[in-house]
Amino acid sequence: MNIRVSIIIPSRNEAKYIAATLSQFENMLEHHNLEIIVSDANSTDGTVELVQNFAQRFPGRVLLAQKPGKQNIAIGRNYGASKATGDILFHTDADVRIPNPEGFFPNILRIFDNPNVVATTTPIWVYPEESRLKDKLYHIAMNSTILMSFGIGLYLAKGECQLVRKDVFDRIGGYSEHLVAGEDCNLFYRLCKEGRIVYSRQLSVFHSPRRFRQYGYTRLSFIYLREAIWMAMGRRSYVKEWEAVR
Repeated sequence: MNIRVSIIIPSRNEAKYIAATLSQFENMLEHHNLEIIVSDANSTDGTVELVQNFAQRFPGRVLLAQKPGKQNIAIGRNYGASKATGDILFHTDADVRIPNPEGFFPNILRIFDNPNVVATTTPIWVYPEESRLKDKLYHIAMNSTILMSFGIGLYLAKGECQLVRKDVFDRIGGYSEHLVAGEDCNLFYRLCKEGRIVYSRQLSVFHSPRRFRQYGYTRLSFIYLREAIWMAMGRRSYVKEWEAVR
């Protein structure tokens, strides 16, 4: 069976990154049976026009989905997923790049050859050309923490790279839309009750360090920890709105 992977990318004013993110998949759309759905939240900076250009060049493979009204990232991810026709949903972000994408998708499909696997994720690193020592150290610690969480049944995972079987994603109701932050970790915690989740250490993705540059690692780590504690107590997100960094 020729399994289709739907790449779901939420966006809001991502004109700086979205063209490069989409371009990395151009030569693989047909070969790897991919579709890309950009779920846009009322961008005003040219993001929509850039995505529409790709959609015109690759009809049936690239789709712009626009949901009216104010929304958080969980709503955006779910709306994109609702338009997907793929068997596997690849939830990622508008600034994510994949090293060796030609090898990435065959490896992903091999993981899902096991019918007991419902989801997988990979380590995340900063763009190599922008990576500094503190970026490397922080991401070593972050990736190690995520790996350890799998061993104790917490299944932390970052929204930059979450691959999920669509039927299972739909069955559990997708991302929890009441969560402003932490919707990614919450999804994988709920998925672990549905089947096996794999942390694929031999694969990886890169993302922009823009949020780390603006907040700093200490402040951002505190925010992440606070959100984790807040959700562990059974509450909604502590933050009322997740500030966009462009």
